[in-house]
Amino acid sequence: MERYTGKSPYFSIVTPNHNSGDGLARCINSLRDNQASYEHIIIDDCSTDDGFLWAERQAQQQMEQQSSMSTPSGETPDIPGRLVLRRNPHNMGPGGTRNHGLSLVSGRYVLFCDADDHFAPGALDILQVIIEAFDSPEAVVFRYCLQGPKGDHDSLAFCQQAEERPLARAFRDFMHDTIVSSPWGKAIRADLACSLSFPDLPVSQDGLYNLDLFGRAERVLYLPEVLYYFDKRSDGSLTRKPFSNQELDKFHRSWRVFAEHYREHFAATHGMALLEIRGLRFVGVSFIMRQAINKTADDSRVRKVVLDQVRQASWSSLRQLSLKEQALLMSYAVSPALSRQLVRRSQYAS
Repeated sequence: MERYTGKSPYFSIVTPNHNSGDGLARCINSLRDNQASYEHIIIDDCSTDDGFLWAERQAQQQMEQQSSMSTPSGETPDIPGRLVLRRNPHNMGPGGTRNHGLSLVSGRYVLFCDADDHFAPGALDILQVIIEAFDSPEAVVFRYCLQGPKGDHDSLAFCQQAEERPLARAFRDFMHDTIVSSPWGKAIRADLACSLSFPDLPVSQDGLYNLDLFGRAERVLYLPEVLYYFDKRSDGSLTRKPFSNQELDKFHRSWRVFAEHYREHFAATHGMALLEIRGLRFVGVSFIMRQAINKTADDSRVRKVVLDQVRQASWSSLRQLSLKEQALLMSYAVSPALSRQLVRRSQYAS
């Protein structure tokens, strides 16, 4: 059953914030030109900078403006883009912070937006028109633009025009990473979005959230438009953090939880090949790339984890990867130094 009522905003945007500085203002301002009604739920996770203080001042001005517009009967009109601000009592990390935001949702559709990212102009208006034209699908996926130190790169196109795809196809696209594993890049009907939660893991909580999402969404709409800007220009970007053994353990643990959840809930319906292919990408290719970007020498622990993952996969699963991914895995098995050169010459190192 949908949570939406006629008086609710059409969209609820959930943003976790932690020391995002000026990025949060850009995130907030990117929504303001939309005519579609929305609430922007921003949860601050114990920041020490001034970004959230700026947002609180904006919310106060918004409340004063709303009060000044009250009618003689005492009614106050709704603000089209209402800011809903909360602070976590203690540091909860991005997953717990997003769960806090989900608990406050009152809109019909939920979108996630990281505090240092932003939406394309008119993104909400485009989404509302298409959602209503396709009779309220449970999820809508759209493209994004990756902003890196070496320039901008649009994600690959799903389709030439809006089209609906069945559950099995959308689930496969998610497992193949055709649909981005991040929480952003999709609009989710609120009854479904709020029935799910991000797990208590230090990293990669979004993968498990989306696994359950695309395991349950019966109608998924694909759009050709680029509606989101993913900012990777900061040195704090996750793929540029040192890939220490502690980081390796975090990511590997999250993968093991993901794989176990898949086996328990989805293997009987979708088979094991999809999990093997995803493992080759998210343990094999991803760990090689992180090591190559952040280390100058081979790490035996990373090598063992990657090669163990490759050995567990079938030859048919390996062949489902792109030629570039196959070449990276094969070169790593033969010579980690060669694989580092391949990564550093690619856009992944940007």
